[in-house]
Amino acid sequence: MDLNGGEGPANALERLETLYEMAPVMLHSIDATGRLLTVNARWLETLGYAAPDVIGRYLGDFFTPASRTEFQAALPRFLQAGALTAMPFQMAAKDGRVLDVLLSSVGEFDPAGRFIRSLAAIEDITARRRAERVLAKSEELFRMAFEGANEGLCIVSLEGRLLLVNEALCRFFGCQADNLVGKTIQELAHQDDKGITPHHIVRALSGGQEHFRFEKRYRHASGRAVWARVSARLVRDAADAPLHFICHVLDVTETRHSTEQLSLHSKTLEALLRLGRMREDGLPELGAYAMSRAVVLTGSRSGIFAMYDADKDTIRLLAAQRQALSAFGLSPDARCFGLREVELFARAWQSQHPVLANTTRVDEGSRDDGRPGAPRGRYLIVPVADEAKSRLLVAVVDKDEPYDDADVHRLSLLGEGVLAHVKERSRERDLERARRQAEAASRAKSDFLANMSHEIRTPLSGIIGLTQMTLSQTPRPEVRENLEMILDSSRSLLGIVNDILDFSKIEAGKMEFSSVDFDLREALDRTMKPFQFSSRQKGLKLSVRIASDVPEVLNGDPDRIMQVVRNLVGNALKFTDQGEVAVEFRLLRPGDPLLVECSVRDTGIGIPEDRLPDLFQVFTQLEASRTKRFGGTGLGLAISRRLVEMMGGTIGVESRSNHGSTFSFTVSLRPAREEQRDEARVETAVLAGGFAGLRVLLAEDNQVNRLFLKHFLVEAGCEVRLAGSGGEALALLAQGPADLVLMDIQMPEMDGTEATRRIRDGEVGEAARRLPVVALTAYSMKGDRERFLSAGLDDYVSKPVDVDELFMVMRRVLDRPGVAEETNRPVRSSLPMDMAYYRDRGKTAFAREISRMFLDESPAVAANLDRAVREENWEAVGDAAHTLLGMAVPLRARGLTEDARRLQEAGLAGDATGCREACRRVRGELDRVQSAIRDLLRGNEGA
Repeated sequence: MDLNGGEGPANALERLETLYEMAPVMLHSIDATGRLLTVNARWLETLGYAAPDVIGRYLGDFFTPASRTEFQAALPRFLQAGALTAMPFQMAAKDGRVLDVLLSSVGEFDPAGRFIRSLAAIEDITARRRAERVLAKSEELFRMAFEGANEGLCIVSLEGRLLLVNEALCRFFGCQADNLVGKTIQELAHQDDKGITPHHIVRALSGGQEHFRFEKRYRHASGRAVWARVSARLVRDAADAPLHFICHVLDVTETRHSTEQLSLHSKTLEALLRLGRMREDGLPELGAYAMSRAVVLTGSRSGIFAMYDADKDTIRLLAAQRQALSAFGLSPDARCFGLREVELFARAWQSQHPVLANTTRVDEGSRDDGRPGAPRGRYLIVPVADEAKSRLLVAVVDKDEPYDDADVHRLSLLGEGVLAHVKERSRERDLERARRQAEAASRAKSDFLANMSHEIRTPLSGIIGLTQMTLSQTPRPEVRENLEMILDSSRSLLGIVNDILDFSKIEAGKMEFSSVDFDLREALDRTMKPFQFSSRQKGLKLSVRIASDVPEVLNGDPDRIMQVVRNLVGNALKFTDQGEVAVEFRLLRPGDPLLVECSVRDTGIGIPEDRLPDLFQVFTQLEASRTKRFGGTGLGLAISRRLVEMMGGTIGVESRSNHGSTFSFTVSLRPAREEQRDEARVETAVLAGGFAGLRVLLAEDNQVNRLFLKHFLVEAGCEVRLAGSGGEALALLAQGPADLVLMDIQMPEMDGTEATRRIRDGEVGEAARRLPVVALTAYSMKGDRERFLSAGLDDYVSKPVDVDELFMVMRRVLDRPGVAEETNRPVRSSLPMDMAYYRDRGKTAFAREISRMFLDESPAVAANLDRAVREENWEAVGDAAHTLLGMAVPLRARGLTEDARRLQEAGLAGDATGCREACRRVRGELDRVQSAIRDLLRGNEGA
């Protein structure tokens, strides 16, 4: 048989040499001295040598020193045995690398048994050894981490049995590792929580959630319950078969306890608050609720709530549960019994300390201390008493855990809550009697004050009315002077009566405050007008100034504010013989609410420093003698202080003797309500054609909106052009100017924001860049106003459009500085007075009379004004403006009133430029008012 497959020996040998050389493992042969005879290519490649560097050298030269020694010892054994299998060595490559290898070798011997050479294979296991070392290190790190962890760790079998535990877990359970390993989780679990872990194990093994968390209770070696937060994961082997669970166990007993205590505190507080609100409930209802809370808050199973009658030495049950009654040896239908019938109750009353027992429930067949009335197991009895005879008893029984001080405290709080009602009801009975007596006295006082008010005010009203009527009939000068003195005295007497009545209302807590929108300037004008006579009579200058940043319309109680102003101004005039009295309003804090300050400064006699602390006290006066120079009741400043404080403000004074005084007070006011319109303004603006001739461009794509807006705008006197888009609006503005644009925000082709931006950029002409543009929008969310204003719009009105609001916004925009001057059409009505006000009230004759008086007296005032401007006497300008202001208010000539007020403020501030500009506007408005009055009077004469 030809083993060479038909090849000759030479070819077979050549083939074997080729296989040897190309083998994928390291091959070599050595002689009996260990010197290399041959190596293959893989051997050279792995170690990085060339064949001439290797052949003939001792194999041990290529080992590390330790492996060389081992090789030298193994070589004789190999030569004798003829075989070596997978012996580990370390070889050194030419580049210094150290390789882990396994050397397997067989020897070739001659017929005489002498060693010829070996054929050896070397397996490079460097990567395997490295992985083994990494794994060993990882296992060591895991072992160290497992053992040294501060929190419990364990490995659990698929059946739920502990295989490995760390020291922290042993501490958690309070026992050694030998006592834990081998036990099942069920053996360690709390009785009520045994079903939690098996559920998760079954779910994980059935392909469900393999990583799971839960909290449950376990039994500590001491018998107490401990809480753990368990986090577990199923571990699989290389074949993906379930192997075991590794679990992290965190002791959360303290956290649970703290949470439970916090929850108990919260529930206790809720119970006490509920008890506090049970004012209408009877004692049985209070006792039943308190008992139910006592049982829940202490974790008991039953309870008793009872009241002790010290006079009769008996216990009356307010609420009781059958189990608790049975525990203390009482019958289920017991309602009232002697204290001595239950020894534990008697002991609690006598000691005035809680009585408790924390023995566990056992079936010993008799009560724990063998005495009648002592329940078996745990119980707690807490007596609750006050300094009076009111006493309660709270008892609870049968708690799983021992009773502690916290339970005593909770029961005491519940008892005190019920006792509070008992005492409160006793006080309420006493208070009710006192209240009825006080109400009777108050009714008598109120009836007396009401009667006195009627008896005094009735003749005073007649005196004042007849005096004013007589004054209107142009009496002789000496008679007029007497009548004015009568009127002034009557008003002083009326002021005293009002002070007394107001003080009585304040003391009785019946002072009421309104909250309405009011024009501060108009209210102040009306208040200051009666003081003009007394100031002129004494030769004093009386000035009024309102800072420009104070809103024109505010929300509050104007009557009470002006009452304080009257008190302060009246005092200032009373105690000032020469110089001036100046009233000023200024804004201390904008926003909502606003803080407004009023100061009244005089140049009078001043106040001694030692009298300042008593100044705002009731019935306190600077002069107390019978020879005092100044009258008064001493109530004015006290009432003012009370009123100011009730309006959220403060009042004070700065003064020195003979250097005058400054009284200041603050009030907290709200901005005017936007939904309320100023009726006088709207009536003037709309009914009297307040926008007559105003050119309005209405850009609105909705036909219905265009229709009704145009109707009201035309009715108000406006000239209206319509545009259906932003582009049309720009085209119309390019064709002709407008005084105001009402711009819808959402329109086709070009919206209102973009159209406004182009107007501001000058696309329709330089003159239109500052044109007032008011947005009409359905957007009303927070931030929309700021967004519209930042886009160049001057203001906005929300849809659906309120016409009154629209006119108010239009007026606000048009009245801004610089706007009215740039409009090419007059904004104000052709009839500048509101005569409809008097006509609607049947006072047409009175309106004609004051109109004639105005027409007669206003030319002289105008001449004084012109002369003061020419002489640049700005103080005189302010005085003339003030006079004109007083004449314009009765006419309800709003335009003239506003312009005169601005002129007065500019005069008081010494603003030359402002005076000239305001004077120009006043003269123009004055001409219009005079012309309108002439037309009115002529029309009446013709009628």
